[in-house]
Amino acid sequence: MFIRKFASIAALSLGAIASFSYADAAHAMTFTMSTGTTGPNGETNQGAYTKDKNAITIDFNDTKNEKGKTVQGKAPTTGFAQYSFSNANGQKQVGSNSWAPTGPDGEKNTSKYLQVMAGNSVTITLESLAKSFGLDWGAAHPGNTLSFFNGSTLIKTFITADIGKFALYSKFHPGPKADGAIKLDDGKYYQGNGYVEFFAENSNEYFNKIVISQQAKYGGGFESDNHSFRTVPEPSLALGMLAIGGGMFLRKRKNQKSLNLG
Repeated sequence: MFIRKFASIAALSLGAIASFSYADAAHAMTFTMSTGTTGPNGETNQGAYTKDKNAITIDFNDTKNEKGKTVQGKAPTTGFAQYSFSNANGQKQVGSNSWAPTGPDGEKNTSKYLQVMAGNSVTITLESLAKSFGLDWGAAHPGNTLSFFNGSTLIKTFITADIGKFALYSKFHPGPKADGAIKLDDGKYYQGNGYVEFFAENSNEYFNKIVISQQAKYGGGFESDNHSFRTVPEPSLALGMLAIGGGMFLRKRKNQKSLNLG
């Protein structure tokens, strides 16, 4: 399984820290829809990826270990994002088939992806708070449900109907009109695909747990690939920079006073 993380630390001004302090407002978690982009090396057969180069990405793919042996793709149980399954009916959790979310131009995805079948769920527990989560979602189906938590506190739940129109509709994923599918040029209905990214609008919405589930009454499953996460800067970093900035300000005032006293 390939996991990538691009780390960057931007310098914070006193003004930026102050604006962060006043960010707590009404809960209004939002999302964006796009076709996403190709894989880290330009792959088009692994589904769509986030365009955010600072994200931590989990793609569930097969990898080669240090001995060159293939390690089967799976959902991680250690590290930043830890996946645990309800596995209520023994369904396979990570696999590869024709229902895999498509690439950014609707290309067939032949890689491993996460499957959550009807009546099942997967809980993603994060080591620290996050402010965004993205996934290659498709084939979109009624009953697909995403819930964001901070500990045991529910922040927001999204279902398929909340997303509306998806970025593209793939002929790899036929489905009935009643399930939100759209008619294409061949006169048949197909289900939606796209890279969907959810964002905390303020610090009240930072989350450390995500539950992906498929409501049993709808049947089918929730298919997703290439999960991405953006973490929240450590409070200690902001406080430390605030202390440094405050100390520099006080030293400057002290030096000015000394000069004035002559």
